[in-house]
Amino acid sequence: MKTDSLNMHEELFVSILTARDLVPLDTERVAEERRYYEMTPTISGKWSAISDLVGLYTDAGYYDEAILVCKEVLKNPLLKEYFADLWVWVGKNSENKEDFEAALNAYLESIKIGSDNRYLQYWQHNNAGFCFLMQKNFAEAEKHCRIALEIDERTWVEVERRYGSPLNWNAFKNLGAVMEYTGRYHEAASYYTVSIKLSRGIERAVLHLRRLMQRHPELIKWWKEPIEDLLTYYHVVV
Repeated sequence: MKTDSLNMHEELFVSILTARDLVPLDTERVAEERRYYEMTPTISGKWSAISDLVGLYTDAGYYDEAILVCKEVLKNPLLKEYFADLWVWVGKNSENKEDFEAALNAYLESIKIGSDNRYLQYWQHNNAGFCFLMQKNFAEAEKHCRIALEIDERTWVEVERRYGSPLNWNAFKNLGAVMEYTGRYHEAASYYTVSIKLSRGIERAVLHLRRLMQRHPELIKWWKEPIEDLLTYYHVVV
């Protein structure tokens, strides 16, 4: 595949990833959460304060500050049970900075620590898969995306008693990108379509399918019926 094609795809990822609606930083709440973290004697109280504090920084676009808070707490042995969560937060904020190498290292660290929370496991592997994709390490990207989908199949589907979860569209989208990068265009179209249906037409998934069809118009005839379904149910223009 041509290098310029890979660059176009990479730019699409980044442009969508960084389109965030930021809010002003509530400095009073930041100070309040910091005080509460330092003063509360309970682990649950400390974790609640840190969760709120990281969220405040992230929502306002203060990604470096959010990462520093996480790394500060990673030195606190009292909160060791939350270390896997903290590394995921480091990863997400590194992604927001477009530092995908740092994000990947954070997700792999979280995976290494381990967790009994299958929801967290899903995001560990889905996000690691995305970062491997950004590095064009397609074999590792595919491996982690498939692990994420396997985790989802064994938990959310069983609980919700239906196919897929509206949350797992992301792994289908990432896996579709792996298929596209590696020349498996029919499979890419299939994964993108599932991603669109699970997310009910979220723009990020739609753009991937639209781009695939623009680059490979020969797929349109083969993929005619699913596209009509998308147009009918989700008002998607491909």
